[in-house]
Amino acid sequence: MQEMFRTSLMPGVSLTCIQTNKFKSSQWYLGLALPLEEKNAALNALLPRVLRRGTADNPDQQSLAAALDELYGGVIEATVSKRGEVQCVGFSAAFLDDELVPEGTEVLDRAAHLLGDLLLRPATRNGRLRSDYVESEKQNLIRDIQRTVNDKAYYALQQAIGKMCVGEAYRVGRYGTLREAKKLSVARLNQHYHKLLSTARVEVYYAGSASPLRVEQAWREALMDLPRQRDILEPHTDWLVQPKKVREFSERMEVHQGRLVMGLRTGCGLNSPRYPALVVANALLGGAPTSRLFLNVREKRSLCYSVSSVLDRHKGLMLVQAGLEPKDFPLAREEILSQLEQLREGAFSDEELQAARQYTANQYRRIPDSQPLQVDYWLHQAMAELRISPEELAQALDSVTREQVLRALSRVTLDSIYTLQSPEKEEETQ
Repeated sequence: MQEMFRTSLMPGVSLTCIQTNKFKSSQWYLGLALPLEEKNAALNALLPRVLRRGTADNPDQQSLAAALDELYGGVIEATVSKRGEVQCVGFSAAFLDDELVPEGTEVLDRAAHLLGDLLLRPATRNGRLRSDYVESEKQNLIRDIQRTVNDKAYYALQQAIGKMCVGEAYRVGRYGTLREAKKLSVARLNQHYHKLLSTARVEVYYAGSASPLRVEQAWREALMDLPRQRDILEPHTDWLVQPKKVREFSERMEVHQGRLVMGLRTGCGLNSPRYPALVVANALLGGAPTSRLFLNVREKRSLCYSVSSVLDRHKGLMLVQAGLEPKDFPLAREEILSQLEQLREGAFSDEELQAARQYTANQYRRIPDSQPLQVDYWLHQAMAELRISPEELAQALDSVTREQVLRALSRVTLDSIYTLQSPEKEEETQ
């Protein structure tokens, strides 16, 4: 049995606590929730990497590793994620659960203290973040941004989003842009860091056997020196954007197979009462193994090597993506839109509907069995200011009706189409 508790530790600082005896380790998260902005995204992404290099008491990787070893081999990783138009940066950690350590050993308090030190008392030199750490992690960030070009499916999806969402914060990737990353400096990061300590929204998460009261006390002590201003920056996601006309974009670069991405607006986010029906609708279209796109576009008509649809639960975008031969772009596009239109008209069986409901509900019922999935789920809930448990959402998905699916689909509108293929080869001259 798992129970969720959520409370405010101080202005702009919230704690989510999941009390459970299911795992041998406790799962932790300490992060900042920031507006996704092109000018600051790379700066934000760099910060946890630099802070993770050491604390005032453990100023290098060797001493920090020793401190983690004393906590029975604890693990702390710097994390950067994008949740709608909110960029979350911070630390994810795992420590041996208190129930399994010798009596009198205070793993929980020491773990919270160590995470708090990473945020509030980082390794410095002459009162500033260490320049050698900043430069090293800056180069790592640049390489990570450059690597995204090598994954053509990921690259195509991000390019499609960038062109679809021009003028919207959502166009920015979780690491920011290469141009902004190359401009980062110690002085700028140091100034930004101190500003965020007093103005950023902070999310704290714990899942383990300890009582919520004890967890709260440990975190209050660990973060007691966190400076807070009266006006905390509260990021949010704008999702009520409707396209005026369908836009088409194409790009050419050396690829082994073409990529097609079709962006659709749903007018529905995670905090909408229509969200469960939209999740089921997406499963019917391309978000499940029994989906229309997989069975018809890929299997029956063999128009692509892969095809699926995904939802951004905060931004309310539905993105259909496929890997295929460029010659099949027109037919694949036509068939994808045909399958969407058939669903709109209610041309799907009760068996298809039940399979979609069951598949999506089961995805949420599996969340309590995975600590990383739990962290991800509850952070999404926090960004939407919701407290719906995975089981409650699973029950809502189980009860979605045909009429609700049709209402959700009636608002799905094609926004843009993006294609990626290799350059045209020039004909050889005689």
